[in-house]
Amino acid sequence: MSHVSTPLARTLGAAALLSAAVAWGAAAFQYDPYDPRVDILVPLALAAAFVVGWLLACRAAPLVKPLPVTGPPREAIPGRLGIVRRDWGLVATAYLVVWTPFVAANSAYGGRGSGLGAVYCGLTFLLGAVLSVCNLALLQSWLGREQRMLKEDAAAGGVHAVRVRFGTPVLETYRYPTGRGVGKIAASATYGVELVGEDEGEDEGDTGGQPAVRLQAMKAGHSSAVGDKHLAQAAAQLAGHGGWLCWPTRWRDIAGTNKERTVSAAFVSDSGHVVWGVTREEDYEHFLRDGAAPPRDTDPALAVAPVPRPARYLPNVHASHLRIAAFGALFAVPFLLDVVPDGAALLLGVASGALGLFAGMTLDSVPRDQELWTVRTTSHPSLQ
Repeated sequence: MSHVSTPLARTLGAAALLSAAVAWGAAAFQYDPYDPRVDILVPLALAAAFVVGWLLACRAAPLVKPLPVTGPPREAIPGRLGIVRRDWGLVATAYLVVWTPFVAANSAYGGRGSGLGAVYCGLTFLLGAVLSVCNLALLQSWLGREQRMLKEDAAAGGVHAVRVRFGTPVLETYRYPTGRGVGKIAASATYGVELVGEDEGEDEGDTGGQPAVRLQAMKAGHSSAVGDKHLAQAAAQLAGHGGWLCWPTRWRDIAGTNKERTVSAAFVSDSGHVVWGVTREEDYEHFLRDGAAPPRDTDPALAVAPVPRPARYLPNVHASHLRIAAFGALFAVPFLLDVVPDGAALLLGVASGALGLFAGMTLDSVPRDQELWTVRTTSHPSLQ
């Protein structure tokens, strides 16, 4: 389970990133290559201490709990739908990670006169430059074009909307043959939430006459992980909440130009939060084509925002990545203290940079917290 993001944890995390950035900056400059690099060791040690403090602060924070359902249903639909905010901690971490091999190489044997070392420093610099350009994707909008059209329509004064209740989080797994040989099967996973009518009965299958809608994670930002995380954070806090499910008034423009025939949608809770996603044609057809979700005016004076982000650290999944990063830092200590010969410094620099790059680049690709999700598996007809 995720923990609440506290001011103390955010402060310690920012201090760790700042200390690491100072160490990285010092490593970019070459002093006497045969003296201990105290200018790197001190901020690196501070970064390690701040990381330990950040871990303790994250673990000591309370667990994320569902928000209480309070207040009557909101009659008005907010006209200002908040965006999924960029994660600046992720951006800073990404840029530090991609320059880790160059930092390790330059501080291990930069300026020692080794031709092999000079070549490796040049290659790691080129790698850092290329990956830095790729990281520019982190700075783009974390809403897709479909979601931005819905945001614009709401701000312009109107959306298609219907009252719903935030229901069951579902992880849909679809198995299909790859076509590459006998027994070759692949699977795709889609995160979603079932939104049911507010008048749904207690008996299973009684939806009060209104079909359920699956709000699926959007594909936006630098990767599909943005939509998955956004939906997972909402599922952990908004279960049982009522609100408006909104579609853009220009939904035909979206459906007609999207090969998957999906249309952007947003759940706007009565508690003042917004959950972005997409709906499939079989889910929105009844509401948009058949008119069950009529056009409704929005109130530009009302604003909603995504639920607060939880702490980034998940003990069950991040511990191994942080151990790898710690080993990478320990491998750097001997050559930073200048207590090993040039050949050993070369090997330790390669190992330190590689471990840091691997730990950092896989840290954000860990799976979502699976405790929330009801797993449903379907298969291609040929596999049934």
